[in-house]
Amino acid sequence: MFRNLSSTAKACIFIVGVLLISLTTAGIAGGLILAVSPLLMTLLMMFVVTRDGYSHAGWRTIGITRLGLRWWPVTLLVTAGVSALTFAGAVGLQFAVFSVAPTAASDLISLCISGPILAFAEEIGWRGYLQSHLAPRLGQAWSWIVIGAVWVCWHLPYILFTPYYHTDGNRAVVLMLFTSSVFAFSVLFGLLRDISGSLWVAVLAHFGHNAAFAWIGTDLIRATDPVAVDEYLAGDTGLLVLIGTALSAVVLIVWRRRARSVRALNGHGRTGRGRPDPAAPADAS
Repeated sequence: MFRNLSSTAKACIFIVGVLLISLTTAGIAGGLILAVSPLLMTLLMMFVVTRDGYSHAGWRTIGITRLGLRWWPVTLLVTAGVSALTFAGAVGLQFAVFSVAPTAASDLISLCISGPILAFAEEIGWRGYLQSHLAPRLGQAWSWIVIGAVWVCWHLPYILFTPYYHTDGNRAVVLMLFTSSVFAFSVLFGLLRDISGSLWVAVLAHFGHNAAFAWIGTDLIRATDPVAVDEYLAGDTGLLVLIGTALSAVVLIVWRRRARSVRALNGHGRTGRGRPDPAAPADAS
């Protein structure tokens, strides 16, 4: 157990560990070990490699002690809302038709039970542990980019070595769309995490996207061209998802910069009317 590891050293150990787990367990138990490996590495780092997990400050650092409730509606809009729009676009382009499955209600309940658990298992590692230790060294924007690269590499064994994920369509096109979309998600989720000061906002963002594309794509539409809809246009990382996610991130970045300008003009995190500035750094307590 190390007591004085730098943030950079903690991040590097985490990255090496999570990528090794991904590489060696992608085909085991349908990828379940891979799916929870960010959580496993976070617990290992917090309780075994360091003593951070034994203090409230350690958990506050990764954003787990703040809910960030006022950011939940925006988060759902830019994740689940974007997925809904992409499927509407696929219908409008006549690659799919609306068709409600008999199992739609039960499938939604199942997603709402399992989805947050799996989203938390990833986000406590990406936007919780890793972002919290990369940002002080690299800055917020570069931390989002580095995490995006790690996130892509973490997925690759599951895509390339198993039959479970992104197996249809042209492999080069699918990987290009997947990589671009994951970087866009990393920026958007990281931005939401930074603005809100809450890991739970990132968890909701991840869950909102996953649940929306899985439920709508399975239970609310019927694709007349499944590959075009699921891999190229909508689905998990299609072109329309990439565009919608990137635009959402740009809008939030522009809003944040303008809000910070107002804050700078009016002084110390307060707007001209004396209210706290919503773009000021969030208190993680």
